[in-house]
Amino acid sequence: MPNDAEITNYDAIADRFIAHAGRENSWNNLYERPNTLARLPELAGKNVLDLGCSTGFYTEYALEHGAAVIGIDASKVMIDKLAVRIKSPKLKLFCADIGKPMPFLKTGSFDVVICSLVMDYVKDWESLIAELHRLLKKGGRVVIATGHPFATYLYLEKHDRQESYFAFKMIEDTWAVNGPQPFKTHYYIRPLNEVLRSFIQSEFKIISIDEPLPDKKCKEIDLNLYKRLKERPGFLFIVLEK
Repeated sequence: MPNDAEITNYDAIADRFIAHAGRENSWNNLYERPNTLARLPELAGKNVLDLGCSTGFYTEYALEHGAAVIGIDASKVMIDKLAVRIKSPKLKLFCADIGKPMPFLKTGSFDVVICSLVMDYVKDWESLIAELHRLLKKGGRVVIATGHPFATYLYLEKHDRQESYFAFKMIEDTWAVNGPQPFKTHYYIRPLNEVLRSFIQSEFKIISIDEPLPDKKCKEIDLNLYKRLKERPGFLFIVLEK
């Protein structure tokens, strides 16, 4: 029976997801990326872990801003594409299941961990957060963007998915339904208490938990998305410190 990483990785949909996320009016470009970038500390001279590096957006950003980067993703296809696209002596890439311990990474070796829209593919957040605590230097920070439980509930309800808000399970979903190449994804849904409990019970100091509003650029490029995000949440943005 396949494990979570085998079910949720993007090997089969890599090209379609890269195109989907790269659209000018994607949620990634207009909402998630600007809000994650706004929460990152200075990266020059830092060691950065891009956890679930996917398209390589944050890997490339960190390298351009003077960091040494290790990128990890469960999708070998994504890792291989990234290795071809970005050549740098400051970059190391690993294909690995982030839901499991990562003994190939040294304790206390990172200043910053970027965790962009990847935690929803992991069932056991407590173990993952403990592993990130091990990997960070004292004073290091984790910047997380993850699904907002209420936003997910509204989204599923809109698409006639009768999922309880309190459900904690993996679901199958279809993205880019109005595009030329829709694709199926698998991820976990969980209520807010499950999301917050993992951070509250960890050894980390919680710096911030935010539900940011869309910015002016979002309004200029996609007014409908702007109005939607002004009325209901998009993602949760969490910053932790060791």
